[in-house]
Amino acid sequence: MTAAVQHGSHPWKLVAPWWRWDRQQKEEKRAPRDTRPVFQKYDNPNFVNVFLKEPQRSLQFVDKVDRVFNVDLMPAPPPLSALFAGKSSRLFKPPGGNALDAKLSPTGVRKLFLETHSRHYLVAGELHCDRPGLPTASADEVCQAGLVVRRRRFLVPQQARKQAAALLKRIAALRTQLGALEAKVPLRPFAADRRTRVLAKMKADGSLDLQRAKVQAELNEARAELFAWQDAHGVVPLYEGWLTDPKRPGLGSWQPVDEAPPVLEEASFPLYHLFADPREPDHDAHGKTIYFGIVPVGGSDVDARGTARFDDQSLYEVRCFVRRHDPRCPRQDEAPDCGGELVWSEASEPYKLANPNDLVGTSQRPVTVQMPDLHELAAQVAALPFGQVSPVKFVQPQGLNFEVDDQGKPSSAGVGGNQICFFAIPLISIVAYFVLKLFLPVVVLLFGLFFLLQLKLCIPPSFSFDAGLDAELKAIPPSLDIDADFSVSILGQTVTTASLHADLTGVVGTATAELPNVQADLTTKYSNAALLPLAAGMNATASAEFQAQAGVDLDANVEFEPRVTAEVQLT
Repeated sequence: MTAAVQHGSHPWKLVAPWWRWDRQQKEEKRAPRDTRPVFQKYDNPNFVNVFLKEPQRSLQFVDKVDRVFNVDLMPAPPPLSALFAGKSSRLFKPPGGNALDAKLSPTGVRKLFLETHSRHYLVAGELHCDRPGLPTASADEVCQAGLVVRRRRFLVPQQARKQAAALLKRIAALRTQLGALEAKVPLRPFAADRRTRVLAKMKADGSLDLQRAKVQAELNEARAELFAWQDAHGVVPLYEGWLTDPKRPGLGSWQPVDEAPPVLEEASFPLYHLFADPREPDHDAHGKTIYFGIVPVGGSDVDARGTARFDDQSLYEVRCFVRRHDPRCPRQDEAPDCGGELVWSEASEPYKLANPNDLVGTSQRPVTVQMPDLHELAAQVAALPFGQVSPVKFVQPQGLNFEVDDQGKPSSAGVGGNQICFFAIPLISIVAYFVLKLFLPVVVLLFGLFFLLQLKLCIPPSFSFDAGLDAELKAIPPSLDIDADFSVSILGQTVTTASLHADLTGVVGTATAELPNVQADLTTKYSNAALLPLAAGMNATASAEFQAQAGVDLDANVEFEPRVTAEVQLT
């Protein structure tokens, strides 16, 4: 429960800003006095100034992007047709193992992206007197305001973990089924189109609601079993705050803390008072005491073993606090200026941090690497002084010396004396890009990671497809067994299993002495169920429309929160 302070005539409440009361009342059944501070999302590094000018103007949280999805790995189903016996129905096939079906299942936990993902977050709360009508409290009585980041985890006995793993696996599978029935799992366009048609068919025949209710009931039952297991095995929930070492800045550890401790011992971040612009009569902070702070998503703090304070595995939450000035103490120009009591907010919604390599996150901050123009480079080399255009210096205390034979293989390798080499940046760029292109097909084939081909897009494409293939892929009905030797025609173009295989053989490059089976790997190891989604995406790149829209769309999933103009009427 939120702590209450009794200095003066009334206690305080630190709640959500007034423009989020209605939402929390509808979605979380919280009365205004029980609301909690809220996160606001931005894609502008100047987000603090945006908030100061228009407090409500922030990006909407989109469930298919701003939620944590678990990765569920299950054995891939075998091909339905005997024609594809022994082949994999999924592109993800670890070396020496069987094909796996990797699916995303929604967890409902908020995901916060990193600053490197071009996303920024702040938390906002509002201070009120805890009495009828919830009147605004005065900021003049506040001598300190801040926020702390807490971590929640569980201590599980070693002997009970095997049973827990089985329960969690069952819950994950049911979550995946429910997510598919509710269309909450993000999919590529080809798969999303097929899912839409399947769900439409189920809705038309009345089976969708029945199946969804059945899966939800099974999920509730599995979660009840997990709670019973937790009680039976003495699983201990831990609520932790970050305590720092005062003698060693940047060093600390997660330690158990109370939810609303009377004394602040853990590391905190500042909250700032939002002042209304007097020139803006409709400013959201007029007549209000609103505080905001930047939500930390990284930093250099570590524990004694070098483990970072924040990671992408832990479950976090934010609690805001204000310290009420003790009238028995003289005012000072520092915070806190007294030992007044703390007022704690309710905990924010729980969240996890995105992985630095999150595919959605990294796509939100595109990078363009401009490769050198070889013609211009040759002209500049001829015109500029030798040795004066190589700014990158490598100093090797022991030089690595070797020779390269006619076949490009190194020989006569050895360690020599001190060596200093200068390189031009365009030269480094050319060699790095060459190495990437050279080893991409090697890594894909060596480890069977063909799904990585869907992360590469080249324009113009180095492959071609029949003109009717794209339309045919979109027209495949949900009932069609694509793991069969199909032959269909559309717009005069015939697409068969054989033609599909022929079109895909050049997708990873041509055969070499080291990799003689490049062209055969896809078609001899994978069935249509694995190849068609890959073909659908690659075929799209051949169209002029796709090429005009290719690359990252920075406007995708960017919608602003609707402005709220009326406060919730308190009773």
